[in-house]
Amino acid sequence: MQSRNAIVCDRYTQRMNLTVRQLRDLVAVADELSFTAAASVRGVSQASVSRSVAALESEIGAALVARTTRSVEVTSAGDEIVTAARRALDELDRAVAHVRGDPRDIRLGYAWAALGAHTTSVLRGWNREHPATPLRMVHAASRDVGLSSGRTDFAVVRHHVAEPAFDSAVLGREARQCAVAIDHPLADRGSLSLRDAVPYVVGVDAQTGTTTPQLWLDAGEQRTPELAMTEDIDEWLDQIAEGRIIGITSVATAHHQPRPGVVFLPIEDAEPIRVRLVWRRGSTHPARERLIAHLRQAYAR
Repeated sequence: MQSRNAIVCDRYTQRMNLTVRQLRDLVAVADELSFTAAASVRGVSQASVSRSVAALESEIGAALVARTTRSVEVTSAGDEIVTAARRALDELDRAVAHVRGDPRDIRLGYAWAALGAHTTSVLRGWNREHPATPLRMVHAASRDVGLSSGRTDFAVVRHHVAEPAFDSAVLGREARQCAVAIDHPLADRGSLSLRDAVPYVVGVDAQTGTTTPQLWLDAGEQRTPELAMTEDIDEWLDQIAEGRIIGITSVATAHHQPRPGVVFLPIEDAEPIRVRLVWRRGSTHPARERLIAHLRQAYAR
């Protein structure tokens, strides 16, 4: 019978049999939900990717991908491994780039509006000053804006993100505006109050929205509007353009995501939105403090 130490050693050895290629193939399948598309991304044959993922599943002892003739889905075990693989591959790529002296992108995630009117100047300014670590915007429409999965290094957020898993720094504040259809009864107003929105249905992005009933209560209003959840910023804008809902958002949305048929009106009595830079707790990205300073400078202008 094997001793406990021998069993642990065997398991450790098995873990060491996992290869970088296998992890990259699995991540590609998870991203594409297709072995054919994953093979194209990886520049290898479909059979090669299939064998690689199967070997990884054998090493781990669990099904990571559920395959049918019509679809490919990542299992719950696969989700866990993919998340860990993204982080491991990201750290490896970063280390290799550092040793080689290669440029390494800083992936700045956002769910909507990016940095608003500051987006272009921030990117151009940073990339001019730091060519070895260029800043790249990554759209990630999830509550953690791609941080947990390793898709992003940092994220610009306007909504609340669970504090135990993340750290953050305040960058600045943005005024709120009301988005309405061009033929909406409010569209011709020069500005609005929160009370003006109460009779209407207000749309909120279910994942990353910033509008809650508390916004009206904090302004001293006794009544709050009906809220309707939308899947993402695109559905939110579509429904506003249709006239089905109105929206309360940051001034950054009007700059970064203008939509034909939608007008944005200032709100006189709404608290500004606090904009934060968020990162995974424990992350030690060497550019973090410089990036915070650069973004704060943009918001201070």
